[in-house]
Amino acid sequence: MVAQQNQEQAKIKALVAKIEQHPKDWQAYADLVSMLSITGNYIQAEELGLKSLGLFAKNTEAVAYLNYAIGSNYYNAGSYEQAQKYFQQVDLAPLKHDATMMQAQDWYAQKKYHQALVFALTGTEQDATDTDAFILLGQIWLALGQFSDAKKAFDQALDLDKNSFSANFGRGMLAMSEQVTDNHWLQQAKRIDADKYQAQAQQLDDLLNVMTGGEANDASASK
Repeated sequence: MVAQQNQEQAKIKALVAKIEQHPKDWQAYADLVSMLSITGNYIQAEELGLKSLGLFAKNTEAVAYLNYAIGSNYYNAGSYEQAQKYFQQVDLAPLKHDATMMQAQDWYAQKKYHQALVFALTGTEQDATDTDAFILLGQIWLALGQFSDAKKAFDQALDLDKNSFSANFGRGMLAMSEQVTDNHWLQQAKRIDADKYQAQAQQLDDLLNVMTGGEANDASASK
């Protein structure tokens, strides 16, 4: 943990030095916003990001990457509505898919599952090889109580990566709800990451309650 923190601080110092040496290097600003956000320095990341938008307002590529970095910072800070405002402004081809999936993740975090579904479906159409996109799609279908669609999404994720913890865990939850005796998906998830499995296994009862209708109906209220 300490080693990781030292590495992160070293990266921040290096980016600060890079900006001082090359003040017109917008990429360094965007990278620094991201690093500050990753380390939990949300206010500094916000201030730098907004300032940088002003500095590089005439550079379309810079504006796109800065909007994405600022949106990600707001998302990390839990300011989901603010995050959406910036993700919506990202219209650069190399970032379009990532921005779409962040919007899906953002709506999902707000439990606005129908909105999340629109973006997740778009994301899987944009990139049919994105395992994480299909995992999120499966989780959204699960939250909406659409178990057949959730199963298809998790299966598609497993076709792309059979060693994905989240895909195996999600598929295993569905199998548990169907009372499948040989639940090799959950077994595989446990083999992949026993600690993560143990942490999430404590939530299985709650998740199964959702799957049987305990909370899935809230989706229509958030539509």
